[in-house]
Amino acid sequence: AGGNGRLKDVINLGFFRWVASYLVWFLVFLHDNVTFGNWGIAIILMTVCLRTALFPLTYKSIKTTIMMRRLKPEVDKLNETFKDDAQAKNLAMMELWKKHGVNPFGGCLPQLVQMPVWFAMYTTLRTAVETYHVNFLSCNGLSSPDPYFVLPLLLGSFMILQQRIVPQQGMDPVQQKMMMWMMPIIFTVMMLFLPAALGVYMLTNSILGIV
Repeated sequence: AGGNGRLKDVINLGFFRWVASYLVWFLVFLHDNVTFGNWGIAIILMTVCLRTALFPLTYKSIKTTIMMRRLKPEVDKLNETFKDDAQAKNLAMMELWKKHGVNPFGGCLPQLVQMPVWFAMYTTLRTAVETYHVNFLSCNGLSSPDPYFVLPLLLGSFMILQQRIVPQQGMDPVQQKMMMWMMPIIFTVMMLFLPAALGVYMLTNSILGIV
């Protein structure tokens, strides 16, 4: 009404619209000027660019994970020593982390900062009308699920590999096994029903995470 509406205002880009709108513009730019009209490669390239831009935050998280892994024998010793005294154990843990300059929550903050970008990326690809009926690899259309389940199965396989390379810290072996299989299975099942464009993004993101 009023003749002042714009087509992009009809598309719901979600809570992180301010980020998603830039991602849409960047995706279209890559498609038109870099990937010679291939939307699948444009999605892969945009994922690579995002991972590169956010690498300083990822690197900080990796450093924290490495330090926590190195301190695991000492943490296990404290757990055994103070297994009946939770307060003393917590104090000893804090002293250990302080001594080695480790912040156990240092790996979480970088991930939280990245969340708006990843949610915006999800919304961008879920609502991208440009991918409608666009073929890529085994997909008859990037806006519809992969009919041959190639992307979901590849995603699950790479997620299992990633879990084996970087196991969750602070978990017992049983919990680690559950995480190793549960998360890949959940995401594989989800990708059976989500647009293939999201599968291309998530698979690329998983491969880059391994790298």
